[in-house]
Amino acid sequence: MVDTTRIVKEIQEKYNIIGRTEELKQIVLAHAVGKNILLEGNVGVGKTTLAKAISEYYGSDASNFYRVDCSEELLPHNLVGYFDPPLVIAKGYVEDSYKYGPLTLAMINGGCLFINEINRMPESTQNSLLTSLDEGILEISKLKTIRAHKDFFVIATQNPAAHVGVTILGEALKDRFIWINLDYQTPEEEFLIIKQEAKMNSNNADKLAKISQSIIQITRESTSIRRGSSIRGAIDLATLVNQYDNSNSSKNWVEATVMALYNKIELEDGLTQSKKEIITNIVLAVLNKSDFQ
Repeated sequence: MVDTTRIVKEIQEKYNIIGRTEELKQIVLAHAVGKNILLEGNVGVGKTTLAKAISEYYGSDASNFYRVDCSEELLPHNLVGYFDPPLVIAKGYVEDSYKYGPLTLAMINGGCLFINEINRMPESTQNSLLTSLDEGILEISKLKTIRAHKDFFVIATQNPAAHVGVTILGEALKDRFIWINLDYQTPEEEFLIIKQEAKMNSNNADKLAKISQSIIQITRESTSIRRGSSIRGAIDLATLVNQYDNSNSSKNWVEATVMALYNKIELEDGLTQSKKEIITNIVLAVLNKSDFQ
């Protein structure tokens, strides 16, 4: 039996992770039984942060953390590897002529293959993963069969399928992952994250963090906004406001919030108000609350 409580606490303390106790427990359990892990959640909920923490905790140093960022242009040879034509002409189909990809290197050396936004990976590339994830075996034609190092494991992330530009994961690939969902954290945890990451020196750090969190919270709840801001928006906002001489100025708050959130939210179709107007109204509504007077 794995001591999940102890391990989760160690990971939180070692990598400065606030909260995520339940999700970390699930990740630790999945890793303990040798399962591939699929983290699903909106942009900015900390999927990459958790993946790196787990990878490092289980012994993968920076050189053994292999990251793949998926897009429609990611082809099987980008993941597995390929024979370099000039070297093949000179040496033939030998190992010196082959350029290993991140999947192959992770299997050979042991470590974490981190696949970012796996649901942007083309189906043909998805298929090249199947035997590696299921059996720990990779056949490289004309070269050799690779059997995965005992420390090889895979963590993948995906954004919700409603997001533009994603593709459907094949059933065969989904079947090889344990699914773990990451939602936005509680306001209390986000408040602590903002204070930790924004590195504010002012005496108003608590106030700035609370206002920043309240603003992004409303962007997630507004019927005018299709996609609200992640915690990154609040961190950027608190960092910016902290640079003003007067952090109590509503004008400064509006200016900083537009800068911080403009690219981090998406509006619903058919609105008459602009993005800047909607952000301005949210900021003024938060500042007018008695809590922040």
